[in-house]
Amino acid sequence: MSGDNCNIFDDCDSGVIQEYLAVGKGSLEEPLVIKSYQSTSAGDPTKGIAKTFNYIITPTTGIVTAINQQDIVYSGGIYQLGDIRIQLTILLKAIDDGTQSPGDRIIWRGNEYRPVGKVATEYMGAYVLYNYVFRKI
Repeated sequence: MSGDNCNIFDDCDSGVIQEYLAVGKGSLEEPLVIKSYQSTSAGDPTKGIAKTFNYIITPTTGIVTAINQQDIVYSGGIYQLGDIRIQLTILLKAIDDGTQSPGDRIIWRGNEYRPVGKVATEYMGAYVLYNYVFRKI
């Protein structure tokens, strides 16, 4: 690694972080798609036409891991068996963000997921990483 000659609070930290994000993290990431909520078409209930949610599709990558049994037990019922944790560099809109939107979604391995619980934010130098738990829809 290029950070071998750097002290912990040295200016070299940003180089080490960039190298991690470019090399190390990249080997752990999996391809996925973010469906970013944009708007809702009202539809027409009198004609039996339901409202439609409109999304923008963005391909990206993230580190995907399974939620372990201990996290499920200590979540107080928020997490369930089958939920997954994904680390992203993009902040998503949650369902309960006050906008009455259905929130953003993730498509991973052909299945659609929605975020559950709260996002956990990690700071790595100038980079912000967001850890989400997702449930299959």
